[in-house]
Amino acid sequence: MNGTVQSPSDDVIVTSGLSAAERRKVERLAATGVFSRIFKGVYVNAEGGSDEVQRRVRSRWMDIGGTLIPGGVVSHISAMRGQTQESVWTVSHPTLVRKRLELPGLAFQVVKGPGPLPGDMPLGQSGLYWASQARMLLENLGRKAPRRVGQEEVEAWLIKHLNASGEQFLNDLRDKAASLAERLGMQAQLEILRSLIGELLGTHEKGELKTHDGMLISQGKSVDRDRMERFGLLANYLRGAALPRIEEVVPAGVPRHNRAFIESYFSNYVEGTKFAIEDARDIVMHQRVMPTRPKDSHDILGVFQLAVEAPYRHSPPIAGEEFLPMLQDWHARMLHARPEASPGSIKTRVNYAGTTQFVSPSHVRGTFEEGSRLAMTVPEGMPRAVFYLFLVAEIHPFEDGNGRVSRLVMNAELSRTGLHRIIVPTLFHPQFVDCLRKLTRDNEPADYVRSLAKMARWCAQFDYRDLDGVIENLKKTNAMEESPTQYQLLNIDGGRILAE
Repeated sequence: MNGTVQSPSDDVIVTSGLSAAERRKVERLAATGVFSRIFKGVYVNAEGGSDEVQRRVRSRWMDIGGTLIPGGVVSHISAMRGQTQESVWTVSHPTLVRKRLELPGLAFQVVKGPGPLPGDMPLGQSGLYWASQARMLLENLGRKAPRRVGQEEVEAWLIKHLNASGEQFLNDLRDKAASLAERLGMQAQLEILRSLIGELLGTHEKGELKTHDGMLISQGKSVDRDRMERFGLLANYLRGAALPRIEEVVPAGVPRHNRAFIESYFSNYVEGTKFAIEDARDIVMHQRVMPTRPKDSHDILGVFQLAVEAPYRHSPPIAGEEFLPMLQDWHARMLHARPEASPGSIKTRVNYAGTTQFVSPSHVRGTFEEGSRLAMTVPEGMPRAVFYLFLVAEIHPFEDGNGRVSRLVMNAELSRTGLHRIIVPTLFHPQFVDCLRKLTRDNEPADYVRSLAKMARWCAQFDYRDLDGVIENLKKTNAMEESPTQYQLLNIDGGRILAE
């Protein structure tokens, strides 16, 4: 956002941080109509009409907000619900109070409140912060108002998170709120929050919860029985499947770092974090975060680090009660730069892929405990790795990052047993998803298992000691192409990949 003016095609430019010459350049562009001044020191590309200008402004709300309200904290209703339909963000600030900053398609309502407190999360390099969960709850308690959701919605939030994360989560949250209440001037709200949490936990123990989710919790850890049947079907198939055992031959050190980079590159690319492979290489190998895409850069680094560092690269989560907390740790490390994705936190609402509905938040914990124990009945190595990927993908425990985490868990089991890690390249990913969907919707595991066996053979062809050579061969195989109708994934020698 700040820095050198690149070209008139920049969507939004803030003049603070620019040199006098660069400011004059922006002013000249504004005088010609290429840019419009929408706020003091903020200019937007005017091409495309008012709707397009509003879209550009909304897409850069964090950078604009951090410039206009430096040190502000997204708080109250905005921290609870995220972006509203009206694109009005409530921001707390100790001095810039009772201001409403209006821009095309975007507004900031500034309210009096402390700047960042312990637990508040920086929104990249923008200068804005996002209120911690404890702060958010305190700020939203009290009579419902335009900036506050009120007690009923706070209670619903607490019930969802009790279902997803257990009683200790609420106990910890209460302690964190107590440490913030005085600095926020919200001791009265703290007492309300204490009463709500105490009642929820107390009623849970007595079996008197009135909500549907609360009653599920009162009956113990709920399990998605339909999913467990599907996991059992896959486990049965894998116990008898003849799968390739491709030994790990990639030496430790640079070659494994190179492979981990390729693994991270494809795992992110197929989920929409798309970089030219040369740019991604610069991010990972030289730790050069791209200034225009800092969060995407950290996504690439997050997967790479889990793929290459001990214990994550060769230690899948421990089956049973420990499986989910360990998976949450992986997720938190992977997406630490994306507070809006709730890194490390279980989803609070049902998520979907097309018409496929994944496991309800209230059933995530119990289904992981039973499902991970079932994994121990599957032969270790390739069969168990294939099971792990489906276990995580089918439960879909997080708001974002489920595919990446599922592939990391699969590969951790392969590395644990001395086998080559599996990489699913861009061109093959649509076919892999079709095979995964066939198991999810039709309870047919054969194509899903065969697809991963095929990729195990394919990615073991490369000599990872030479990254330039790997990238050249990836291009020869069409691995980085996106259209299965125009291209076919090939072996390095140009031959077709066999199904078996």
